[in-house]
Amino acid sequence: MVGRDRELARVMLLLDDALAGGGRLVLCTGEAGIGKTRLAEEAAASAAARGVPVAWARAADAGSLPPYGLWQLVLDEPALRAAGDDPSGAGLWSRVFSAAERPALADGADSGSAQRFAMFAEVRRRLAQAARPDGLLLVLDDLQWADEASAVLLADVVRQLRGTFILVLATYREPAAGTSAGLLPRLSADANTERVDLGGLPAGAVGDMLLAAGLPASAEAAGQVHSETGGNPFLVRELARMLTEQRRGGPGGPGGPGGERGSVPGRVAEATAHRLAQLSAPARALVRTAAVAGNNFSAGVLAAILDVPVLALLGPLDECRAAGFLVAGDRPGDHRFSHALVRSAVAARLSAAEQRRLHAAAADAIEALYEGQLDLHLAEVARHRVEASLPGDRTDAVAACEAAAEVAAQSLAFEEAVRLYRQALSVGEGETGENDRSRLELALAEALHRSGDLPGSQQTAAGVGRRAERRRDRGLLARTALVMEASGVPEWDGEICRICEQALAGDDLPDGLRTRVSSRYAQALVYRGEYDRAGQVSRDALADAGSAGDPVALVDALRARQLACCAPDGVAERAVLASRMLAAADAAGSAWLELWGRLWRIDTLFETGQLRSVRRELADLEGCTERLPGPLARWHLLEASAALALATGRFTEANELAWQAYKVFSDMGHPVAFGGCSVILGQAGLHIGLDRSGLIELWNQIPAHLRVEDVDTTRGVATVFPALTLALVRLHQGERAAAEAAYALAGPVRSWTPVPAMRMAAWAHGLAVAIRLGRMADIEFLAARFEPFRGQHVANGAGPGVYMGPVELPLGQAAAALGQLDPAVEDLRTAASICDTNGARGYAVQARVELAAALTRRRSPGDRDDALAVLAAAGREAGQLGMVPFTEWIGQLQAQLTARSAGDSPLSPRELEVARLVGRGLTNKQIGQALYVSERTAENHVQHILVKLGFSNRSQIAAWASAEPGASRQMST
Repeated sequence: MVGRDRELARVMLLLDDALAGGGRLVLCTGEAGIGKTRLAEEAAASAAARGVPVAWARAADAGSLPPYGLWQLVLDEPALRAAGDDPSGAGLWSRVFSAAERPALADGADSGSAQRFAMFAEVRRRLAQAARPDGLLLVLDDLQWADEASAVLLADVVRQLRGTFILVLATYREPAAGTSAGLLPRLSADANTERVDLGGLPAGAVGDMLLAAGLPASAEAAGQVHSETGGNPFLVRELARMLTEQRRGGPGGPGGPGGERGSVPGRVAEATAHRLAQLSAPARALVRTAAVAGNNFSAGVLAAILDVPVLALLGPLDECRAAGFLVAGDRPGDHRFSHALVRSAVAARLSAAEQRRLHAAAADAIEALYEGQLDLHLAEVARHRVEASLPGDRTDAVAACEAAAEVAAQSLAFEEAVRLYRQALSVGEGETGENDRSRLELALAEALHRSGDLPGSQQTAAGVGRRAERRRDRGLLARTALVMEASGVPEWDGEICRICEQALAGDDLPDGLRTRVSSRYAQALVYRGEYDRAGQVSRDALADAGSAGDPVALVDALRARQLACCAPDGVAERAVLASRMLAAADAAGSAWLELWGRLWRIDTLFETGQLRSVRRELADLEGCTERLPGPLARWHLLEASAALALATGRFTEANELAWQAYKVFSDMGHPVAFGGCSVILGQAGLHIGLDRSGLIELWNQIPAHLRVEDVDTTRGVATVFPALTLALVRLHQGERAAAEAAYALAGPVRSWTPVPAMRMAAWAHGLAVAIRLGRMADIEFLAARFEPFRGQHVANGAGPGVYMGPVELPLGQAAAALGQLDPAVEDLRTAASICDTNGARGYAVQARVELAAALTRRRSPGDRDDALAVLAAAGREAGQLGMVPFTEWIGQLQAQLTARSAGDSPLSPRELEVARLVGRGLTNKQIGQALYVSERTAENHVQHILVKLGFSNRSQIAAWASAEPGASRQMST
């Protein structure tokens, strides 16, 4: 290798860094022939000489690889084989791909996404395993020709290279239109990527190459060749070959014999044609056919195209290798061109008609050769059928693209399916019938949705829907509706509702299809906030599904009904729905359906406070998740386990589980990752302190889309939660004004519109803030929301795990804050008893301390002794559970009660004075002016008073000051 010492040294330094745990991607870029592959070969040889395992995979021919074809080649490399793997490589990718249960139609899109994540994780695991103990150099050559799914998997691997002992070295040049053109910016933007951009060799290095070819290499001669070639090593070699031929009397002069000097690529093409002419007729036919077959080709396919025995090709293949046209391929029996530019030069000499004939023959040969096992070759067949097609005769090409797209989608290669469906539509433009076009576009919309391109999916499906409306084709409207997923965006959900309504307007839909469309309609209605209408539609759909005998329709109807009745008043029905889903899962043998059935049941158990039953159900859920791939099932198990740990006072365990769940989803960039963790840490923080729970640490990592100033509180899952959590954080930090501002961002409490499943949680979070801020009207409003649900528990009807104790607990807190001490005492005593019964230890402590505070304020006969006894019991439990804020509050209340028995005020003289001024309605600023202290000092005094008296707002201080002898004496002076 000439002239690349600096670049090679840089790659080897990056390999050293990787071997020390600094894994990364090195992206080697440059034009064709610039030496990217040669640099990779030198790096691989140097790594192997140092004992570093090397794996090499080469992409060939854009659009010809099967789904994840590049990674199938990677896993076939000896360096990637685990102990016990079949040394032949047969079935290795299949084991990676099929390590978990394949999703069924009734399982839904989530199952496919989860399995894909599991597949990605298995590839990463195998890479990490191969890198132990000596590291790993993985070379990916000609990455520009990789299939779209392989590119997505590579991006996933690159995101998590840091901390591994893996160096991925990928060569890449800008591809022709229609290939993975967006891959370079995607990979270059990743923090784990280093770029090595190759330019032309300097003139001195060009001279060295001329000398190596036996040619004169004066500074003038090297400069002339450098000027003509730009220092491109391939062009230098080809020009040197031409000059050598000229010296021998061949046609290699300036433009050929008697010709004028042309461009170097043009002269290379002419020289290639001359070299081709020197071959025997069988060798020429082989090279020309191979130029159409692809950069990398099988001798068996070539023999089938040429209609000769494979043995008849052995001589011509040897001749082509000796002439420098071909080299051995990466797999036994395969060959490839010595350079892609050589292949291009050969193909350029073929007429369009000859190329089409050879493409058609190649497609026929592949289909015949791999009959019965064609799935891995359908993309290659599609490429040849497209190239062979002519206007007016595109049917075979469209069918080949559609067949390849279907296999790509089944293989979870959604991006590749998108490319192929688009190609089918493009090739068939103007020739494909309306029904076929609609079918292809709906399949494209589904593939776009599963690849994460929601806007593209929506636009495509909406276009089909509008055409179906014009044609009044209710069957097509129904199929379109099933592709359209509700998203919480009013305009889009309204479009779904309109399509569903028109599809359901007649009586000509089959029962199963009608039921499924009704279910989709109900889901969209829920997202639009039309809960009454959704309830009726989902009830009808479920009734119809029960009689239709269609298991897919039944599952859709169960899901729709569960969503429609996920509000707190639907808990009893959802328990029944969970049992029905589990029965459907058993009938279908589906672990995915079992997952949803068990999660629904766990929701209802939390809502009814059956924590011991939750524990038993989690054991069954864990067994279910062991049969499922990917992060989704694992995340749900961790979240539910964290909620139970929190409910039963195991705060350290709850926090650990919450962080594990956060990592599972944040690794894949899932938007629920932050919210699911935040809700657990926030609840724990109210018991053990926000700092100790880790909420403050998490809040410093809040993603941009959840920042309080950017959240739309009128729609979506997030709604008011970010603002309320920030208000609690600011109160914890003693920043009352900032807490007030954060609370204001949630909007007026009467305008809050959390999704029905999360109403209880939203009310409870809001109440905690409203009490601390003394928002009496809001407290009263939120208490009224809880009132109808006495006997239930504060939990989510669906979604992330939430458990916040019995409803009587927030009702008692609200009554105490409003000065309604008798009902407060009754509700808090009931809450403590319920928590004792169901094992909610932390909430039992909270209820008792709140009860003692209410008794302390009420002062009825026996209240003092009752409060002291309650505090003694709560103190022992709080100490065992590490509930530091509550142990401190208990100590303050006990001191207050003891001081009162001695006739002393729990407040200092200055605090009594401040309490008097609060009772007169003065603000902190006015109190500071009256006492000649700063506003911050006045605020600190007020906070001390709240803590000492066990109060949560200024109104309670004012009421206390009017009744307290020490304070009232000062007020009268």
